[in-house]
Amino acid sequence: MKEISAVSSLVLSVAANIPYINDTIKGRVKPERISWLLWTLLGVTYYFSSVFSDGAKWFTFGELVGPVLILILSIKFGVGGKSRFDKYSLGVAFAAFCLLFVLEGVLISLLLALLIDAIGAVLTIRKLLLDPASESRGFWGLTALAAFMALLSLRIYNLETILFPAYVLVLSIFITIKIDPTKEINIKQVQRL
Repeated sequence: MKEISAVSSLVLSVAANIPYINDTIKGRVKPERISWLLWTLLGVTYYFSSVFSDGAKWFTFGELVGPVLILILSIKFGVGGKSRFDKYSLGVAFAAFCLLFVLEGVLISLLLALLIDAIGAVLTIRKLLLDPASESRGFWGLTALAAFMALLSLRIYNLETILFPAYVLVLSIFITIKIDPTKEINIKQVQRL
């Protein structure tokens, strides 16, 4: 059962990127550039953290594939990265990222990574609150389901192994609820980010 949950989390995590990528190319979704940069950097960190702590390896690998592709698309189709808030957020995130390589301990590293991830989440949530149609409900819903399956797949339940998938589950549910696809994208409002 654990193996089925692990494979399911991977499949769902990777599949979640399909509607996001499709909606981005069609102009329905506007990825927040700094968020996806941070999530790409962290995808590598989470994956290796899960490898060393016997965590949700399949899920974290799936969480790495999509951000790389979406980051590339965000260069052309995304928003953000120019405001003072974005620049400060990026500075704090990079400082925390540097600390990942200086401080020792799996839990400390994981908490720093979650801080960086949360900075990316705040930037995306900020954009979403200004433009409720600028995110993909399919992506965030499937990501929530993938995180739930990742939690079920764990062989060891401790703070280090449950923290990331539980965080992704809560974040994804919140964003899914806040998305309102009936609202038209207001490019000028979002571009001010």
